[in-house]
Amino acid sequence: MPFSHANPTLQAALAAHGYTTPTAVQAAVLDPAYVGRDLLVSARTGSGKTVGFGLAMADAILDGEKAHTVQSPLALVVAPTRELAMQVQRELTWLYAPAGGKVAACVGGMEYRAQMRALSGGAQIVVGTPGRLCDLVDKGALDLSKLQVLVLDEADEMLDMGFRDELEKLLQTAPAERRTLLFSATLPDATLGLARRYQKEAVRVNVATTEAHADIAYKVHVVAQADREAALVNVLRHLDAPSAIVFLATREGVHHLHSRLSERGFPAAALSGDFTQAERSRALQALRDGRAKVLVATDVAARGLDVPALDLVVHFDLPMDHATLLHRSGRTGRAGRKGTAVMLVPPAKRRLAQRLVAGAKVKAVWTDPPSLADVMAADQSRLVRDLAPTGELSEEDRSVARQLLAEHDPEALVASLVKARRESNPAAEDVVASPRAPEPSPRPGAGPPGPSGPDQGVWFRINVGREHGADPRRLLPLICRRGNITSADVGPIRIYGNESRFLVADPVADSFEQEVRRPDRREPNVRFLRA
Repeated sequence: MPFSHANPTLQAALAAHGYTTPTAVQAAVLDPAYVGRDLLVSARTGSGKTVGFGLAMADAILDGEKAHTVQSPLALVVAPTRELAMQVQRELTWLYAPAGGKVAACVGGMEYRAQMRALSGGAQIVVGTPGRLCDLVDKGALDLSKLQVLVLDEADEMLDMGFRDELEKLLQTAPAERRTLLFSATLPDATLGLARRYQKEAVRVNVATTEAHADIAYKVHVVAQADREAALVNVLRHLDAPSAIVFLATREGVHHLHSRLSERGFPAAALSGDFTQAERSRALQALRDGRAKVLVATDVAARGLDVPALDLVVHFDLPMDHATLLHRSGRTGRAGRKGTAVMLVPPAKRRLAQRLVAGAKVKAVWTDPPSLADVMAADQSRLVRDLAPTGELSEEDRSVARQLLAEHDPEALVASLVKARRESNPAAEDVVASPRAPEPSPRPGAGPPGPSGPDQGVWFRINVGREHGADPRRLLPLICRRGNITSADVGPIRIYGNESRFLVADPVADSFEQEVRRPDRREPNVRFLRA
């Protein structure tokens, strides 16, 4: 039967919450061979690990079908952020409530007195962030002397965030005979070193490689640096994801991009390291309740987020390493749901993107970003689907419809409805693809393919833009003819309202500038200048 190795009281709680089949990590921690053992578990966020370690600590918490009566906690869970700790508390609360178990949360940004009262109320389980837990130990409010199980959740994240000293303090304060469960999405050297020092003959449980990212479609769009914002707009519009997160490297970038998306009509929220806890909570709540569809965030600010399963992750700025790529992307494609991860890659960082994809051992499709035509076609398909009659119509609705049909042309009525729906969407962009073929993901052991167009060069502008019907297919022959160069010498072409800009390879830039100064009888009003 499902969860057959779990305590009967916990089985009932699981059934009441719709849990029918254990995930891989839940099945692993319930293996009778691992009872009482230290565990080093590779498991990503969204794999069901919270319930997993909740089940694993049952022997310490329960006496038969009831929780032990205690004066100090029997289990401690350490999480990297306030949001994740609160999420863990909620999960463990419903899991242990039928047995009379209490779970106290000790996190930053909340009153010490309230947390001290919770600790003195006989909580068998304490969940908290490293800094606040250490503060409470120092104050004598948190007694770890009876601790039987210590869980480090997302250990790699906590080490990356600089919590090594706090973690070591908690590990050294807890009784030596405790059981230590370490959960981590990745296992870099720092995490393995912590495990070797503080765990005893730990069983290595690796479920990350079989579960991670199987339901995530990776796409890589190579676009000019200055075109990434336009490409992002088209990605968001084309996929029309109910919820998305866009990752940037800096908080300045977050604030700028959030403002730009909001100006364009996207319901967006922002999250960066300079936010207060109240601002952070408001941003996350906006995403949870649907007031925001796009969250713009830095890596640090997004750690340990308690957000619903996301449909789309966009790497606006590339991550520093493949582990971060997996961490970011792993926020989508959870619990059997499909997700998409998109990387917007400037030409100069193409090889870095290939190394990231290869290091993460994921398959990616290299393709142009969605064009204006792609977005319009997707819009049309959605409009046809969404505006089709569904369900029963009331007599009041039909009465209004009959009056409208009697007074107006039916096609005009539907077209008016379509127009209103279409105009409610943010405008898509005419993103110009770089004149180079899409690049495939590198084969194992193969080096990255060479470039088929210049990545570096000199920018020029031409006084022909979108308002004049500019199109890359028209501009490229004109640029080559006027400048006496080949298409291989031309890099990205960007179309703006009244002008267009394009990149010319360094070796031919000076001669190109001289050539385009010559009068042209065929296009006498077209002028070229260095940008």
